[in-house]
Formats: sequence, C-alpha cells, structure tokens
Amino acid sequence: MVFGGSNFTLGSYPKNTCYPPTSKPFKPYQFNNQFEIDSYNVQVKRYNAELEDYSNCIDEYIENANNDIKRIQEAAQQAINEFNNL
Repeated sequence: MVFGGSNFTLGSYPKNTCYPPTSKPFKPYQFNNQFEIDSYNVQVKRYNAELEDYSNCIDEYIENANNDIKRIQEAAQQAINEFNNL
C-alpha cells in the first residue's frame, strides 16, 4: 500500500502549480555606494528564497506523481492477481 500525497484530480493528470522565482537580480557593472550593495543583496536573498520554495514545490509534485504511479501499478497487479486466481 502506498502512503503519501497525490496529484490526482478529476480529468487529466494535473500540471504542477508551482511558481518559479521572479527574474534574477540584475548585477550592475559596478556598485557606487553601500545602498546599492545592500539593495542588490536583498534582491539576491529574495530570489534565493523564491528559488528554494519553487524547488521544494517541484520536489513535492514529483514525489506525489511517483506515489500515484505506484498506486496505479498496485491496482494493476491486484487485477492480475484476481484474474490468475479464477
């Protein structure tokens, strides 16, 4: 028996609902003052946090999809076993 999440819904298999990070921060050719450095660092931290969230979401989607595959395989095997036991 498979335990864990699932992506199944009615109809076709759903696409992931993960949101990729916003565009990468633009690194200027040179920084003119500390404010520009700090601002850029904040943008990089935000981007990295969004990227980590996106990665975690995709990982969960894939794990759930693999669980769904196992459930289908188990159901198919059960049908085979039932047929063979006639």
